[in-house]
Amino acid sequence: MRRILLLMAHHENRRLLRDWLSEHYEAVAPESEREVRGPADLCIVDGPALVRYGTLIEATRRAELPVLFPVLLVTHRQDVGLATGRLWESVDELLISPVEKAELQARVAILLRLRNLSVENAGLTLRLEAELARAGTVQEELFPKEVPQLPGFELAARCLPARLVGGDFFDWQERDGVLTLTVGDVMGKGMPAALLMATIRAALRAVADHRPPAAALEQARRALEADLVRVASFATLFHAQLDVGRGCVRYVDAGHGCARVLRSHGTVVPLTRGGPPLGVPSNRPYREDELALHAGDSLIVYSDGLLEILPEIEEEQAALAALLHGAESAAAMVARLLERAVALPPDDLTVLVLRRF
Repeated sequence: MRRILLLMAHHENRRLLRDWLSEHYEAVAPESEREVRGPADLCIVDGPALVRYGTLIEATRRAELPVLFPVLLVTHRQDVGLATGRLWESVDELLISPVEKAELQARVAILLRLRNLSVENAGLTLRLEAELARAGTVQEELFPKEVPQLPGFELAARCLPARLVGGDFFDWQERDGVLTLTVGDVMGKGMPAALLMATIRAALRAVADHRPPAAALEQARRALEADLVRVASFATLFHAQLDVGRGCVRYVDAGHGCARVLRSHGTVVPLTRGGPPLGVPSNRPYREDELALHAGDSLIVYSDGLLEILPEIEEEQAALAALLHGAESAAAMVARLLERAVALPPDDLTVLVLRRF
């Protein structure tokens, strides 16, 4: 049975309301503050009791969040002016006395229904958050955990989603002295971007193993373009292969625009773009470029979420070199770039560093 708390300074009104409500509910009229603190589904209060118990009522409402603890104020017509300003922080409905029984029952039924809905919504929210947390764990497990041992090179990366899941990703595979690596950024945030991220990652993994970067992206484009167009989404990609023996990187920047080479002497070189994002219709084939990494050089690839935290690295190339000065490993560079990021950054954020030593 639903429990209704009657905080009425006017004794006759309290008796009358308790008699009316007891037909369908457990109506309780506490005599002490300790009794006021007991569990209830609705509070009916008059003006003097609201003044007396207002702080306690507000504390109870805060403690119940996100579930609604509804409060119905019964007041005289001449006191309606009190129902302004901060009063509505503690009150959900207003009833003018003398009270009609039918109107009281209707207001009580509505407020209890709202409480029921808030309880249901809170349960759904908890289940949704649990599902999203599980999805975040699954997505985290998709990122490579083992860093390949590359003679003369070190590799590090990290991804921070803006929500529990996101559309950024990094990936790498190593076989026969060739390292294939990818950084991607799917349009949007949250679960829709995460679903597309997983699809794009799987498609690239399926085609990238024995193909150069441009050919791999062409294959992925043919496989995914119709779906991406249908859902009106796209993904920017930096896809590359490192020949460990030669120290050369062949790459395609598919609309990504956030790849730099930091040379050992401190010069920062932006890498050229080689085609549109995946999902943007185009007849132009992807163009592949090549760069050589010498001792002390680093390939740095990030998503545009980093620019919201460090806008200076886009406005001035030297700012990136200054920020990374003194970082002695790929992992230290990643940490240096992410140290300003909060637990959940404003946008999905990914950084990958390949350093030759």
